[in-house]
Amino acid sequence: AAVLGAIVAMSAPAAAQTYTIGANPQGSMFYAAAAALAKVAVDKTNMQFRVAPYSGSSTYIPKVNSGELAFGMSNGAEYSFAYHGTDLFEGHVNKNLRSVMFTFALTNGFAVRNDSNIKTAADLKGKKVPGIYSSGKIFAYLQRAWLAAAGMTENDVTIVPASNFVVGVKAFMSGRTDAAYVPFNSGIGKQAMAKIPGGWHYLSTGTVPNADARAEAALPTARTVTIKPGKNATGILGKPTTLIAIDVAMFTNKDVPDDVVYKLVKTIYGGKAELAKGLGAFARFNPKHMVRKSSVPYHPGAIKAYKELGLWPPK
Repeated sequence: AAVLGAIVAMSAPAAAQTYTIGANPQGSMFYAAAAALAKVAVDKTNMQFRVAPYSGSSTYIPKVNSGELAFGMSNGAEYSFAYHGTDLFEGHVNKNLRSVMFTFALTNGFAVRNDSNIKTAADLKGKKVPGIYSSGKIFAYLQRAWLAAAGMTENDVTIVPASNFVVGVKAFMSGRTDAAYVPFNSGIGKQAMAKIPGGWHYLSTGTVPNADARAEAALPTARTVTIKPGKNATGILGKPTTLIAIDVAMFTNKDVPDDVVYKLVKTIYGGKAELAKGLGAFARFNPKHMVRKSSVPYHPGAIKAYKELGLWPPK
């Protein structure tokens, strides 16, 4: 990702205006996604983009709102919270933000040991699970979305405080919790699979009515997805399993020129192959799902592009 960022910064004419994309630090998924998007945009347009890493979304999202940065990458919930001034951005309204696109999904769920007596989501009631996550608070919201989709709340489980989800998974590995919230195909999840005798598997959220609406109410743009077993599906044991997904999304400032956003959307729509070369996660990117319902208004340039692509209004 660091190399991609450097390439992006150097691969367009020096005289061209540069549009900066704010993202989490180098090594994060959001930085890698922004770098891949920027490189494709530079290669296919006459515009120049670069990626600027920040310590977290609470730093760069307000910079997009103020116009200091042109674009930002986060999950679909964080910039929605910022726009409305709620939850992670309580009291700090960022009304200049505009939606641009959704890319690929990040998938997560609760893991339990294969020899555990926890067989269904309902069996998780009363059990010890990590939580709070003072660093990386979005995982607390993701857990709540999973629980909501399963017809539960955090009051139904026993929260064991953990500073972040990695610490939470390590508590699970050591037997201090009965389950842990694990990002799909993550390095820490694979480490846990090797460490825990007999391994672990994901719990399915089950078939609670209106599960997607419940998840979305707990975390904007969150939804359920069903993952099939396969060699590249760590923790999916024996049968399809329903987890929680939330998309990596791009947003912008309302005053960024319409033509810039329009060209970017059209370019990324046709750039899946090149994007996947830059970041393997883009193999999961479906251009037809670039536009989703969002409580943050779309930028006019994006709307123009989506109308031409037959993707407007969001379904």
